[in-house]
Amino acid sequence: MSSTIFKKSVTNFYLLIFLISLSIISVVIDLKYPSTNYVRVIINDFIVNPIQYIVKTPSNFFYSLVEEKETIDQLQSKIEKLEEDNIVMKMNLQRIDALENEVSRLRSIKSEMAQRIENIKIAKITQRNVIPNKESIQISIGSKDYIKIGQTVMGTNGLVGQVVEVSMYSSKVLLITDINSNVPAIITRTGKQVIIKGRSQDDFLEISFLNNDTDIRSGDLIVTSGQAERFIADLNIGRVIEIIKKEGERFATVIVEPSEYMNNINEVVLTLDEYKDK
Repeated sequence: MSSTIFKKSVTNFYLLIFLISLSIISVVIDLKYPSTNYVRVIINDFIVNPIQYIVKTPSNFFYSLVEEKETIDQLQSKIEKLEEDNIVMKMNLQRIDALENEVSRLRSIKSEMAQRIENIKIAKITQRNVIPNKESIQISIGSKDYIKIGQTVMGTNGLVGQVVEVSMYSSKVLLITDINSNVPAIITRTGKQVIIKGRSQDDFLEISFLNNDTDIRSGDLIVTSGQAERFIADLNIGRVIEIIKKEGERFATVIVEPSEYMNNINEVVLTLDEYKDK
């Protein structure tokens, strides 16, 4: 075995000597005969470069395939992202259309209310609980001031009640906090129509017969709907403060805090324009 290694070492040594000698001869020839440079150029152009091109072609082709695949994947991802953005934009456009309609509705309400407020009567509360067993007040204006039964009574913050009796110089008002009061209303966030009634146990309000699966949240604003022309539309009634859902029961108990605290007001507002178009 040692002799074999020795033979290989000698062979490699002679090969190294040969290559070194060839290199020296090549340098000497280049220095002595500059014209040999053309031979080298020809060899490089017609032998070495073609061989290198042939050797590199498979690897270059493979790398181009890999880059093309990555580019296609990137383009596909961009297309999917653009399609998703397009869907989001279309959904937002739908919401913008809905908001534009809501803005138009609110502008018409504002214009309508501005006309009503031009012709108002401010009345003082002269007495409370004037109707036996009912939440009620008496106010200081009556038929002499063109007040009529069914007229809406408001405060500066929202709905107070409705005129139920009229005499020459005074009127009686049933408050919305009375258990016998029923006010057609709307949940402003969803447009759901509901009925608001008073509660016998406290000064809060309650939504009647609201299904457990109705979309309603704490803080939702409730306003008058104007249905059946019983009250002026779009007056604040109150905000939802508690939602109670009991298992096995069809309807939820929804408590509403009124916008006007009936025990804190001393004056109310009525508009004489309420019955102009009736």
